[in-house]
Amino acid sequence: MRSLPAALMVAALGLLMAACGSATPARHAPTSAPTHVPSPSPTASPGATATTSPTPSPAAALASCTTTDLSGALANGEGAAGSIIYDLTFKNVSSTSCTLFGNPGVSMVAGSAGTQVGAAATFVNSASATTVTLTPGQSASAVLQVAQAGNYPSSSCGIETVAGLRVYPPGETASIFIPVHNLQGCRDSNAKLMQVGPIQS
Repeated sequence: MRSLPAALMVAALGLLMAACGSATPARHAPTSAPTHVPSPSPTASPGATATTSPTPSPAAALASCTTTDLSGALANGEGAAGSIIYDLTFKNVSSTSCTLFGNPGVSMVAGSAGTQVGAAATFVNSASATTVTLTPGQSASAVLQVAQAGNYPSSSCGIETVAGLRVYPPGETASIFIPVHNLQGCRDSNAKLMQVGPIQS
């Protein structure tokens, strides 16, 4: 076989190289990390004023009940081992709520002048006192135990029939008068006939 002319071989080689050069690989667009686009802040409507919820203020502390806020009564008298146990009741007769805390003061009184007879009631169970809230018309009570004056020798007791009780709400210096029938006390202050506990709801 005869060899192709040199010029023909050069031309064929040029065509082959041109074809190879055109087959360049496709170029991919560079990738980049995703970009977070923040959401736009809410905007108020034209003329609107931004508002916030009001923070509630703590409730004001209730005042202690005064003597004028209350009425008093004795209820549920029950005999027990030479004494009588009563519920000494306080009712809120005012138009606002108030609180009571502690033991009330209690004394027996006699005569139209309300002269005290004997010793005032001894406080008992004071450590168990809690604050009692009375809404208008609501009541609370303390346990009042009254020993019978006849338990004491008449010569040392000085028995006297009393007209009622003078009762002082906790922290008050003005009293409530509660009339009582057929109650006897001892004029001798050494004969401690009464014990009163704290006011409970």
